[in-house]
Amino acid sequence: MSENYTDSDKRILILERRLKRERNAREEAEGLLTKKSQQLYDALRDSQQSQADLELALWASQESFWNWRADTDIMVIRSFSLYSGNRSTWSGTVIELMARVHEDDIENLQFHWSMAIHGNRDRIEVSFRLRFKADYQWIRLRGRVLERGSATEALNIVGTTKDITQQRKAEQSFDLMASAFASSREPMLVLTPDLVITECNDAFIRLLEAPVKEKCIGENFNELLAATRVDEEQLMLDKQLRFESKIDSLSGKTRVVDISIAVFEAYRQTSSYLIATLRDVSDRKRNEARLRQLAQHDDLTGLSNRNWLRESIDSYVASGEPFLLVFLDLDGFKAINDTAGHDKGDAELQRVAALLTAMFGPIGEVGRWGGDEFLVVLKEDAAGSVKEKCERLIEQIEEDVIYAKGTELRLSSSIGIAAYPEHSDGIKSLIQCADAAMYRAKELGKGQVFVYEPGLYENMTQQVSMVNDLRKAVENHLLDFYIQGKYDLHGNLKGGEVLCRWISGLHGVVSPTVFIPIAEEHNLDSAIGLYAIEAACDYISIMESQQGEAIPLSVNISANQMLDETFPEKALDICRTNDVSPEYIELELTESVFVRDEKTALRSLNALRELGFRLSLDDFGSGFSSLSYLRMFQFQVVKVDRSLVSGVHQDSKAYALFSGIITMLRSLEIEVVAEGIELETYLPFMEQADVQLMQGFYFDKPMPYDQFLARHTSETKR
Repeated sequence: MSENYTDSDKRILILERRLKRERNAREEAEGLLTKKSQQLYDALRDSQQSQADLELALWASQESFWNWRADTDIMVIRSFSLYSGNRSTWSGTVIELMARVHEDDIENLQFHWSMAIHGNRDRIEVSFRLRFKADYQWIRLRGRVLERGSATEALNIVGTTKDITQQRKAEQSFDLMASAFASSREPMLVLTPDLVITECNDAFIRLLEAPVKEKCIGENFNELLAATRVDEEQLMLDKQLRFESKIDSLSGKTRVVDISIAVFEAYRQTSSYLIATLRDVSDRKRNEARLRQLAQHDDLTGLSNRNWLRESIDSYVASGEPFLLVFLDLDGFKAINDTAGHDKGDAELQRVAALLTAMFGPIGEVGRWGGDEFLVVLKEDAAGSVKEKCERLIEQIEEDVIYAKGTELRLSSSIGIAAYPEHSDGIKSLIQCADAAMYRAKELGKGQVFVYEPGLYENMTQQVSMVNDLRKAVENHLLDFYIQGKYDLHGNLKGGEVLCRWISGLHGVVSPTVFIPIAEEHNLDSAIGLYAIEAACDYISIMESQQGEAIPLSVNISANQMLDETFPEKALDICRTNDVSPEYIELELTESVFVRDEKTALRSLNALRELGFRLSLDDFGSGFSSLSYLRMFQFQVVKVDRSLVSGVHQDSKAYALFSGIITMLRSLEIEVVAEGIELETYLPFMEQADVQLMQGFYFDKPMPYDQFLARHTSETKR
């Protein structure tokens, strides 16, 4: 330093140098701090990115991270939602976790946990059901021991958990499907896309009649089919097919099978496979053929039945060519059927069917229209002199003489002919024209042939329309069945009677006193009686389903029906079909059935009673032989005719007679129903006479079943 510097200058220079050194040191320190801060920032960012990557990996695998430490016995489970950015944490002791585990899984979880804690097993993996709120979910827990103590006990375990509920459900579903496949009654196959059988169940082995499964495995399914085969292109396009084919068993037996085949994605695989289900429909096909036969032909005569005749007429109309309808009704058939018996009546129907077939079969369609009526459809150009042929046919029918009960019986026929489209261009009206012509032939003295004339149908409408209309009503189930109740002395409903009602579109409300005799004359009464039993069964079933219990219902049966040997089984079949016990059905008949054929009536009554039906003698006291019928056959119920009830409240003699009859019936242990109770003043006399059941307008009039049910649902007493 120059000697010229003063002491003051020297001090300043020393301070400047010191300040410079301090400034350089501070700048160096700041630089170092900045560098270290940047390094720390970069490390923090790397750490955050690693955490984000870890959370992303956990989210992608649907896993949650957990950590357990022995010093606290606390397990911490952390989960992260990528979409919401929310982190959730659950912490608790292992005991608290165990409290939420399903009781069936606790022992297994405790075992695996103990092995990790004390058993020197570093890894742990276990599945169990854990309760979340009210529901259990399947959880898979995986972990690894990170640190052990001096006694090799685990001090720290970390790992992941995953909700595997859906996976478990899928596995269970797969197991169920496999079980269903193996135990199915229907033959089932697993096929490769090129239709090679890779698996089959026992039902298919039985269908193929193979000794062992290995005989089926490896076979090409299409090569087993003897008819329609799998359209592989269509299957790959639609992913499923259903068709009918035939398959030959190893024994050579051919079976008709219904085949359903579908494409499925293989479980945990990348390829597809096919599932085929077969159903042996051989029996169904045979039944269908039989049903077609039954649907088209009459069992007794073998001729076409009404349904097939209608289809034939439809086809004739569709062709547009003129044709004839020949309507034939047998005269005297009812007398033969009633006197000589149903077997002889059936034989006569078969004889007439054979004559009709011989006469008209080669040139037309011959069928049984119903009962003793037949119909022939003939092309006009092939009919020739149809009237003369019909007259010869009548002569052939009349040739057979039947002797029964000392009486000579002879069958004849009345025939009506109508032409299409000359007389009518409508099928229904054409049949009516032929029917009208047939009735006109009857009016001419039976055994006649009559060709329809314009205006005939209109002139005979009042004579035949009610018969035709009633027949249609019976055939199409258009009759109504009302209910009238039967009540005890306290007004409690104990039973009911099913009463037929006919509301005709042409004739309005027709009284049973009018249409029931018509039905009996034209053999419609049997069908009506069976429909009445069906209605009674329907009503009983409805009562049982809506009210828990039902009342017995009575049905009126005609003499024609009671003398039909097939009636008891038909009545029982109706009850069985409707699952109704016969004891709920009471069959009412009048003494006219005994007048017609006493022995047959008794056989039929005994058969019905053995089948479980209740039997009632109706209109008791209106004839002269009722007492003898009570002696011959023990009825469970007797309905006292309203003529004996009328006036008992005003005439002491009338009451004395009525009371005596009731006493007699009670002594025979027969249940009594008094008809015609129309006034309240009758009730004391009924009570005095100890009548069990009453029926009449005082309690209710016959009414539709829904009204009857509604009334007795709301009130059980009058």
